[in-house]
Amino acid sequence: MKSIKKDIVRSVTITTSVIIFSVFMAIDIVLDDWVQNKFNESLTIKANYLKSLIKVKEEGVEFDFAGEFMPEFALHKGKQYFQLWIDGKPFERSESLQAFPEEQLAKVDIAINSTKFINVTLPDGRNGIALMSYFTPQIPSNMRNKIYYNEHAVFFTIAISNDEFSNALIALDVVFWLVFFTFIAGVRYLVIFQIDKGLKPLNLLNQEVAHLKVDKSNSSLKKITDEHIEVATIRAELSRFIEFSQATLEEEQRLSADIAHELKTPISEIISLSELNIQYPDDMRISESYSQDMLSIALRMEHIVSNLMMLNQGDEYLLNQQNEDIILLDTINDVLLTIGSGHENISERVQISNLLTSKTVNLDIVSFNIIMSNLINNALFYSPAESIITLQLKVNNDGVPQITLNNELTSPISDEQLNKIFKPLYRIDKSRSEKNRYGLGLSIVKKLCVINNYDITVSLPQKNYIQFTLSLNKFK
Repeated sequence: MKSIKKDIVRSVTITTSVIIFSVFMAIDIVLDDWVQNKFNESLTIKANYLKSLIKVKEEGVEFDFAGEFMPEFALHKGKQYFQLWIDGKPFERSESLQAFPEEQLAKVDIAINSTKFINVTLPDGRNGIALMSYFTPQIPSNMRNKIYYNEHAVFFTIAISNDEFSNALIALDVVFWLVFFTFIAGVRYLVIFQIDKGLKPLNLLNQEVAHLKVDKSNSSLKKITDEHIEVATIRAELSRFIEFSQATLEEEQRLSADIAHELKTPISEIISLSELNIQYPDDMRISESYSQDMLSIALRMEHIVSNLMMLNQGDEYLLNQQNEDIILLDTINDVLLTIGSGHENISERVQISNLLTSKTVNLDIVSFNIIMSNLINNALFYSPAESIITLQLKVNNDGVPQITLNNELTSPISDEQLNKIFKPLYRIDKSRSEKNRYGLGLSIVKKLCVINNYDITVSLPQKNYIQFTLSLNKFK
């Protein structure tokens, strides 16, 4: 399983290592070159000083060297060496070379008036660098007509150990590597520390979630005022989800209890009728109506179960939708004609106000018929016997066909009841005494509206009046 912490630590460590390594390598190379140049420059200055001591006189060439001022070339203290050749023949050697009478300093062919650096092994076995110069010493002006310019060619070699220089560079490299690894270890530690510190609120939130019990209404996340904004967002969404889950669970528990209650009543009636029929088999009053009573109870149970199945299988019903173009007024008249047999004077009570043109609306006719049948039946049941139900067809401000159904109530309902009116198996007090009212009609209406992307709202425009507003799809 992937780990965000490990990925961040790995990425930061690798990226930082590459950058720091590149910077350190660049610094090391530049510093090595700088120190090497300084070393060569120092060697060149010393060689030029010694070369300035070579003088040309009438008697020949003279090397005016004073060893007491340059003890590095002394016999017992000397760690540096020089040697001169004049006209190709050995002329002068440093005192330090007396300990190595058989040793000669490096001498290779180079162009006149040129110099060359080479790596050598010193007579004492140490590693060193030799500077070789092949030049013509300066001739005094009063002797230039007596001595030719190239008459006395001098080859000069000075050799110095570079062990200290090399050891210093090695020490510098070691320091660089120590700083590099220490820096990387420090960066890695700081990254891990900061990630752990940053993830601590998330881990605490995770622990809270792990101990939550959604089935307890008082189970919720703590509210923290100064929390990180990223964690606060997650906490807010989790809190919203928990509240939604608790509300859904409570609704499911209520629905299960209501289903059990609705089915318990007809089951109790079946048991009572069956016990009476068994106890009094010869009582004609019981036996004659027994079959019809059992059928009536079974039909009620079938109606409840069918409505529940339609409510819970709404998404599958969507797969069987067959939309067609209809004229709303004609379709609503057909609905009124269908349900008219169960209601007296339905044509007088339901007054339709049609503000639409004859344009057609594309919708699922089965869904629309079920929606309108339930809304009109609901209005007829909950309104006084002779009251008028108004049904208005119009176009809203968005150009969408809208159906508004308004009816008077036999008894007022509260805002709390209005908010629960679309909940499954919810019934107001009047309908609880009716055997044919199950609290599923408006739930089915709401479900079908969601499936068909309709919008349905309910309101109380005035006292003792309720209004349902159904917004359909746009005209074709």
